[in-house]
Amino acid sequence: MPILETAAGRLSYFDNDCVEADVPRLMLLHSGAASHRQWRSLIATLGRGWHIVAPDLIGHGETPMSDHGKPTLEEEVVRLTALLERMDGPVHLVGHSYGGAMALELARQQPHRIASLAMYEPVAFGLLRDSSQRAAWHEIALVAQRHIDLVASGDPRAAAIAFLDYWVGPGALLAMPAPMQAYVTGCMSAVASEFRGLLQAGGAADAGLQSLAMPVLLLCGSNTTLAVRGVIAELRRLLPAARYISLAGATHMAPLLQSDLVNPLLADFLDIAVQITKRGLRRAG
Repeated sequence: MPILETAAGRLSYFDNDCVEADVPRLMLLHSGAASHRQWRSLIATLGRGWHIVAPDLIGHGETPMSDHGKPTLEEEVVRLTALLERMDGPVHLVGHSYGGAMALELARQQPHRIASLAMYEPVAFGLLRDSSQRAAWHEIALVAQRHIDLVASGDPRAAAIAFLDYWVGPGALLAMPAPMQAYVTGCMSAVASEFRGLLQAGGAADAGLQSLAMPVLLLCGSNTTLAVRGVIAELRRLLPAARYISLAGATHMAPLLQSDLVNPLLADFLDIAVQITKRGLRRAG
């Protein structure tokens, strides 16, 4: 995979090597404890009509942890912004979970570069801290602190078990093949840093969201967690023009485990967003 050296460290990313000048650009951001590989089915669905990049986020896949071992959300954004700047023209963003939170932050910081934004259950937990979603905030604060404490105590496997029990269901880690269990366990230090950053965000995190003018799609499964439902409620308040779809029977991990439900919605939204972008470019020209 290509490697990009940035001011915040090395970033490895998938690139489908589409060099046609007139195809739309798309960046895919994966969830915590996954990698760019989670998007293989969506990439196959979209075909060669896109220039697609899909980075491995810090401490995942082939992107290493930061040298100091506790990467911040700011470092993540610096790396992703460097990749964004390598892509000519407006870029469409798709993100899931932690990747959705990063996509939201990129859109907030670089709205002029983002053609559209699609998120499946973005875990922008900082939006909960000063909101009316007190039960949702309390739930995720407890989950995150337990995870951070388990990693700090040197027990990443226990952290991985608890992490997947919460997001997927009891026994999810043990049901995985051994190599996948090892991979997920190896991501737990990065996930602890993600939890720290997501909980500390807020205050200015919602600044600028209401002014986002690009097409926005917000997807949520009906069988998700209280914390995610709280985030979705806040985002629907802050992004009143966003298209919102609730997927009956879908869980937080639907982009990986129920991609047949999610991918058609993403593909349809992206197709419409491309047409909107083309009309906008013609008017600007």
